[in-house]
Amino acid sequence: MPEPSTMSRETFLLLAQQAGLDIQQPRMAELYAYVQGVLSSIAPLHGLNVGDVEPDMVFNPLEHGAGS
Repeated sequence: MPEPSTMSRETFLLLAQQAGLDIQQPRMAELYAYVQGVLSSIAPLHGLNVGDVEPDMVFNPLEHGAGS
């Protein structure tokens, strides 16, 4: 299984295209490098065991005006 912190350029371009970005732009290389950096920086989060931890707060849409 590949590292969670890596994304192939092909996958990146496919996701970018599906998000409506022009993948022919020269800045896509810069954006790809930035995304790789973000993925690397959050990689340690994959190792956290939070299975026995309850969230600090639970979102209740009725308390936050949804549906009104």
